[in-house]
Amino acid sequence: MKKINVWLCVILLASACTKPDLSSPVSIPGPLITVPGIPQGSAITKTIGVSGGSLTSADGDFSVIIPAGALAGNQEISVQPVMNQLPAGYGRAYRLTPHTISFQKPVTIRFRYEENSIRNTAPELLGIAYQDQEGKWFHAAAPMLDKENRTLTVSSTHFSDWGFFPYFYIDPARVLTDPGAQLDLRVMATVPDNSGYIPLPGESPVLQPYQPDNSYFGAWNYSGNGSLEGKGNTAHYRAPDAAPKVNPESVSVAVKMQRKGQFLLVSNITIRTAFHIDYMQVDETELYTGGFNYPSRLWIYGSFGEDPGKGKRSVKINNTDVTVATWMPGMIACDIPTSGPYASGIVKVEAGAAAASKLLNEWVLDMYYDKVESPGGALTKKVNLVLRFRGDAEGFFQQGQVAMVKETNLHESSKGIINMPAGSYTNHVTMDACGDYTVKWDAIRDLVVSRKKYTEADGLSGSVVNKPNGFDLKIRLMAENVLMTHRKFVDCHSGSTNDDVPDAIQIQGFHEAIIPLRFSGNASIMAGAMPLKTGTGVAAGLYFDAPDYVPALFTTRLHWDEALPKYK
Repeated sequence: MKKINVWLCVILLASACTKPDLSSPVSIPGPLITVPGIPQGSAITKTIGVSGGSLTSADGDFSVIIPAGALAGNQEISVQPVMNQLPAGYGRAYRLTPHTISFQKPVTIRFRYEENSIRNTAPELLGIAYQDQEGKWFHAAAPMLDKENRTLTVSSTHFSDWGFFPYFYIDPARVLTDPGAQLDLRVMATVPDNSGYIPLPGESPVLQPYQPDNSYFGAWNYSGNGSLEGKGNTAHYRAPDAAPKVNPESVSVAVKMQRKGQFLLVSNITIRTAFHIDYMQVDETELYTGGFNYPSRLWIYGSFGEDPGKGKRSVKINNTDVTVATWMPGMIACDIPTSGPYASGIVKVEAGAAAASKLLNEWVLDMYYDKVESPGGALTKKVNLVLRFRGDAEGFFQQGQVAMVKETNLHESSKGIINMPAGSYTNHVTMDACGDYTVKWDAIRDLVVSRKKYTEADGLSGSVVNKPNGFDLKIRLMAENVLMTHRKFVDCHSGSTNDDVPDAIQIQGFHEAIIPLRFSGNASIMAGAMPLKTGTGVAAGLYFDAPDYVPALFTTRLHWDEALPKYK
């Protein structure tokens, strides 16, 4: 494959350029290695044969085109959105399966991008990468860019996890800051600093982000009422003393490329207006000690000015006043009920003639835990988790804002519901002993496991962390002695034994694991699943001869349905 030289060069008015001066040493980081992305939506599956075909993700942002003759026969192909683990990666990554497939001709892989989502880089600086089985990310060939249709396209002879990301980008891409505040900006790179070529597939890994040589960058530009001092890969910005008429302001830096045109990396900086809500966070901890007494607390982050005093300011949810516990220029804390007509909804903050509103939304999510402990699944532990969340699906903490609550409990109405039919399984062994092992389980009907605080050991508990596009969840469930098991062994030659033993049901395999719950574009929590675990253990009282034990038959699965927001 022909190498395409893309050394970044000085842009002259006549569009001439020279190779950059690399005399200043740059510390090059190691390759990017990550765990596989967690699924963030349902897979789309289609059978494609020798005549070829195409498959597009449910959101329409990713597609694979398989030409005629690429497959020797009919093959089931799947595409599933997963969490993008690439540095500064845009949107979701996508998992193409099966990974073991072999193509007789290259297939086409195509991403669609939105202009507003890549403003911190340029379309010409976008790359596509794939992840190998060891978790390492590699550059695909230089993608073909179609700016009119906003697509990036490469060819491949294999399936994997795929994502697109910037070779160079400005950090931060978006900032919310106060009048007069100061901010440092920098340019980061993910490509090698010493080759001068777009990396070829299979031979150049994606790098951990680092600051490249200063000579790759031209002038920094800013036309607002504040000030900017920029050189090379860094700049220092001072915001104007009052919110400007054009808000957000733009700071840009020119990237020098060996091709005609000017390519800008842009950071959008929004100056806080006099009165504004940025983000809201709910603390579900229910504190009743140490002088605190509230069912739950709403933290509102933004710009509100000094506290004008009681009677001159208010916070309302669905037009009902709630108690203001703390009022500071950048943050307000309110005591709110855990349920009822003003536990969520439109939050309105008022002080004098100033007012700002934002939606505090609510979701009820069904999550399912299934642990198969016998071949065929007759003995399967099942728990339905009904989880309630409250939060802000639009926006996130801005630079300089500090979350008052790093994590919180599950909402108090969350619960686990155990519904399991009676089951039985018998297995014959000959190696260590000769006989039949039989385990029977009694049915469990609508057993509710109540939510407890995260500090308590039994019941259902969990911690919730606000993320830019959803929640990170950790859960644990322990229900002692709720499953009655009957264990019997019949010896081949003489006698039998019987034991009736109560057993526990708990979340195993995913205990304390981070479960990513992510918002879709319509503020729903998207359906998803944790990676399936195999070889997770057999029912207590069952035994197998070593050659007969098949780990793939014993699985533990955790998945969840889409949760629609209470308020559209």
